[in-house]
Amino acid sequence: MTGSRGEFAVNEAQLVLLSRQGDQIAFNKLVELYKDKIFNMAHRILRSKTECEDVVQETFLKVYLNLNRFDENKRFSTWIFHIGKNICLDLLRRRKAPSLPLDQPIVAHSDQNLSLHDVIPNTAMSPEGEVIEREFSDKMAEMIEKLPDKYKSVVYQRYVLEMSMEDIGRANNIPVNTVKSRIHRSKDFMKKRWGKTLLIYSSLMFSFF
Repeated sequence: MTGSRGEFAVNEAQLVLLSRQGDQIAFNKLVELYKDKIFNMAHRILRSKTECEDVVQETFLKVYLNLNRFDENKRFSTWIFHIGKNICLDLLRRRKAPSLPLDQPIVAHSDQNLSLHDVIPNTAMSPEGEVIEREFSDKMAEMIEKLPDKYKSVVYQRYVLEMSMEDIGRANNIPVNTVKSRIHRSKDFMKKRWGKTLLIYSSLMFSFF
């Protein structure tokens, strides 16, 4: 497990390095690695296939134009998801029409799942640290996935994508007070169900309480 993850990280780092040197084939491979994940993330915010496709295109355009600004001491996935999320939020704030209902199914281009490990910011880690962090993020993802549907989306948007209460309200077409209420109730639900386990994982992954 450790070896495969380390090998992936090395290969990805090589692709980034070659892309910065103008290697189009290497950049195309980065696009293949992340296009579906960026789409999935965008759909959790916008829930519009057309807008999500636009987000994917604009994200990779910005990545390509700013590759020389990427800090190699940080994780590439965190950087590219940060760019994609900001593009989504810009679209959301400019949107005039109401968002789709909260229970609108999320349709992605592939079966790839968006991992918390990919979007939660971190500094450079050892291979062992990467494995431990992935285990924590997988456990936290399981907890969020088991929330009732009306809580699941707002918790993900608030604590994983770090969206503001106002942006979550726009994304789900609900008042800010409803967002706050659902987040509060989701915390109670998770604390009652997982107790100390939740406290340990949430404190290691992000500020939940």
